[in-house]
Amino acid sequence: MDAARTHHDDFLPAKLPRIQLRHGQVLWLLTELGYRGTVSESAFFEYIKSLRKLGIPFGHQKFQTKRRKRLAHYSYWHVMELALTLSLRVYHVVPDAVLKGIVDYRAHLYRCYRRAYVERQSGAGKPTFIVTEDCEPVELRGLYLDLNIEFAGGHLVRFGPPKLLSSTETLLRFSKSAVSGRAFLPLALSLLSERVAALALRAPEIRSGPPKFSHSTTRSKNRQSKR
Repeated sequence: MDAARTHHDDFLPAKLPRIQLRHGQVLWLLTELGYRGTVSESAFFEYIKSLRKLGIPFGHQKFQTKRRKRLAHYSYWHVMELALTLSLRVYHVVPDAVLKGIVDYRAHLYRCYRRAYVERQSGAGKPTFIVTEDCEPVELRGLYLDLNIEFAGGHLVRFGPPKLLSSTETLLRFSKSAVSGRAFLPLALSLLSERVAALALRAPEIRSGPPKFSHSTTRSKNRQSKR
């Protein structure tokens, strides 16, 4: 196979792998996907933290009580919801109405995330080739997600229901976008699912929280500081 045409799919299992990441690993993954951009690590962390307060991606599940604090584990579904949310940012933030739509359609979107991975090269996501006289053949594959979002006068007038589209249906939707005035066009969901899975399977071990020092190390540092 030509190296230029190698896909993430070539190295991924056919079935959706089990993914369980910690917070630090998810921040690393989202940064690798380009969602952090040029903002500082701390600013990006705070934005993800603010999304959790709004129910993305865990709903209103609590991880900390007065008695104890437990670590959050992110599944494939959680990471995909975060990635989808970050893909919809306008001027670095996601409108609250859009966040509400994602939460309201969460169960439906989970099914979309699964299909997007499973049908990366088959079913409705089977490859389609576009051939023209002026360029090399272009291969389109996988499923695309149309959230059916429409804004008018700066206000959300429609969200959903989300719908998966084949590559040919997506081309048709793009061709009509110039006259429809739609704010968000279909997202390449299968490609996103591949990138999320590929990165998750090779995520480095990243410890959450500040580093801890043993008592001996602390005493040694104190002695050095007194000299």
